[in-house]
Amino acid sequence: MRVTALSGRRIETEAWMQSLLVAAQYPVAGIIRYRHWDTDAEASVAFEATRLASQSPQLVIAKSLGTVIAATAYTLHQFRPAFAVLIGTPYAALEGNEVQFLRHFAASVDTLFIQQAQDPGGSADRLVAALQVNRSEVVEVPGNDHLYTDTTALASILGRWTKQYPGL
Repeated sequence: MRVTALSGRRIETEAWMQSLLVAAQYPVAGIIRYRHWDTDAEASVAFEATRLASQSPQLVIAKSLGTVIAATAYTLHQFRPAFAVLIGTPYAALEGNEVQFLRHFAASVDTLFIQQAQDPGGSADRLVAALQVNRSEVVEVPGNDHLYTDTTALASILGRWTKQYPGL
């Protein structure tokens, strides 16, 4: 199965993502390295989204900035994952089209949102209304720091969710 992983803004989230993938038993997933990690360039959702053009992984797992990149790539560049797990979606911090892109993504792709109860990017209890999720499930986890450090607990949540989809 083809799994694409999109980490958060900071390079440290690459190791976090690898830890989650191993715990969730997806160790061969392709973690996308962002251009701004290796250069002086600013982080760019638009640039990273173009890199996903026309890809169709079975599953995309994304955190924070990666959730916005996945939604942007879906809306603008024919990125077509069959399923998605979006962790720490920063919906309350987004402006303009990025929120619309997340809504479009959530309406089109079977998605598991994992969101902290008091995530600074938007709380779990307001995510459903903000993104108008209807094809998706939201699981609230404790926390208020946007770090999602317990990758074992996240992998357990992911595992329970994927059981309803044979082949994941």
